[in-house]
Amino acid sequence: MNWSFRMLVLFQYNIFVYQVIANVIEITEPEGEISSPSSSECDDGFYTQSWKFVLSDDSALFVKVTDFNITSCNEATLVVQSFARSIYCGKQTAPAIIFVSETTDVTFTSYTSYCSNLFRFIYKRIRITVTVLTPHFQHSVGKKITFLIDVKHIPKDELHLLCSLNCNRVNVQLVNTTEVASCVINQPGKTQYTGKCESEAQSLKIEQVGEFHLENELSKENLNLQHVQENTFREGATFLNDVTVSHTYLYPILYSASIRSSSVTTSLSAKPFDLSKYTSHSREKAIFQLQPQQVTSLGPGQHDFHLVLQNNVSYVTYTFPIYINEKLGTLNVTSINGRYVGIYPHLFPVQITLTKGAPANITLSIREITNGKLIPSENVTISCLSTISCQRIQISMKPPHYTKQFRVAAIAKNEISFVEGISEVIESVTKIYDVYFDSRRVFGGMSSILHLYVKGDVGNYDLKLFFNGTLEINTPLVIQNKTIVAVLSDDIPINVRQYTKFVFDHTFQTYGMYAILAIVS
Repeated sequence: MNWSFRMLVLFQYNIFVYQVIANVIEITEPEGEISSPSSSECDDGFYTQSWKFVLSDDSALFVKVTDFNITSCNEATLVVQSFARSIYCGKQTAPAIIFVSETTDVTFTSYTSYCSNLFRFIYKRIRITVTVLTPHFQHSVGKKITFLIDVKHIPKDELHLLCSLNCNRVNVQLVNTTEVASCVINQPGKTQYTGKCESEAQSLKIEQVGEFHLENELSKENLNLQHVQENTFREGATFLNDVTVSHTYLYPILYSASIRSSSVTTSLSAKPFDLSKYTSHSREKAIFQLQPQQVTSLGPGQHDFHLVLQNNVSYVTYTFPIYINEKLGTLNVTSINGRYVGIYPHLFPVQITLTKGAPANITLSIREITNGKLIPSENVTISCLSTISCQRIQISMKPPHYTKQFRVAAIAKNEISFVEGISEVIESVTKIYDVYFDSRRVFGGMSSILHLYVKGDVGNYDLKLFFNGTLEINTPLVIQNKTIVAVLSDDIPINVRQYTKFVFDHTFQTYGMYAILAIVS
């Protein structure tokens, strides 16, 4: 009895050792056939071989035994190890079809030198795939996302599967194991989908779980963007500017900004998705902080702020002005034509010069001098947006209706400074603006008609006509109010409706060239 017991223990120990060192082949092909080895491989009287099928949630294993000739467990065994262990080693235990959905080892062990033609089986690795057909740049909220569900290597006649697609908590039942399905998702961010196939008869389930990101399609209508410029005083006379934009919360948004033809650029990354902001339609803020070196590079004045809001499915561009303010210097006001200008309603040009600073809003007013006092008159407001433009401002103004002497006063201001300036005394006088002489009716030795066209204010003037340097005509000249003597039929290259025509008779005694000078004063 003691001897038999020791032999039994030794026999079991040898089997255990052989199982540990069994050759394991990992099967990666989706389908194929496996059979017992030839007798030459079992010459030593013991043989073991294991085939490993690594499965995941999206796959299952189908095994169909087509030939099984193991008649005794003392001769050989075929072991299937999955969630449970099954041993096949007799005719009465011969398997027909096996379905498993977990990683499986199939191990053949022979205890004799004869092992050929003991078994043969075919296998198929059933696998479900779910492919998102819609390109990622079209993964937009509220738009259809299309999927292809495909189950590969299904054994014919042995398996009936019911498949479905679960997307956005909506379950779509499929008719076939290869089918295109779609869903619409109304919320941005990460979305999970599940393609699943089941067989109640075989207690089999395979599924593939995936995810993708949905993004809001951006537009000016749904963003409703607003912007403000927040100023904080820094070095010297310059304001540094924080540009803040606010808009309806959408996800995701990457911000890119450039100022003055991309000489200054900045960007802000997209923030994580916030469901509460999205569902409450909150407004989101993005703050662009200009650094001191950027402000110095830009200089004072108005600058175009180019803003791009973008994500993977859309983009929107905006352009709006921002202002970097510098303290204003001296404000000079000068009449370009000097002290004397034409009377109302003729315009006269004024030069405005800011020696330093920008931008500025400048208000001009005519101040009449009455009894030594300045009386405010009509105001004109202009703006200059850069240092250069603030140093080169010209504007035309009308003098007062009745007062002859006046000044032009100016006030310039921006966010951080305020300056005033006033011109020297200006006097409005009647004025001649143009004289045109028509000599087409001049003949030698006989009385000729001289036509003189004068453009000027209503008033009394003196006319002197010189022929070849000799004063020939010296006479008063009167331009009356609303009197138009010139007519269109005169056929001369001026706007005759702005001129008064004067006619003179003169006899040129000799023939030849005459230089005629007309002076109206």
